[in-house]
Amino acid sequence: MRDSMMQFSVPTVSCHHCQEAIQGEVGKIPGVQSVVVDIDAKIVTVEGEELQVETLIAAMDEAGYDAELIQ
Repeated sequence: MRDSMMQFSVPTVSCHHCQEAIQGEVGKIPGVQSVVVDIDAKIVTVEGEELQVETLIAAMDEAGYDAELIQ
């Protein structure tokens, strides 16, 4: 298994509710170890094992936010 870290630009993140919604959806994905939402920078950092970009973006979309991989 391979640990990885990915960062996403999420331009519509603006409050604590946004943070909780994204953490809740992304946190459900098997292999995700941490989800950090930086409201000011509008960046979501996800760490875990065997992460799939498409799965993470789909989870953020489910929470109501458009995301784009930046790293």
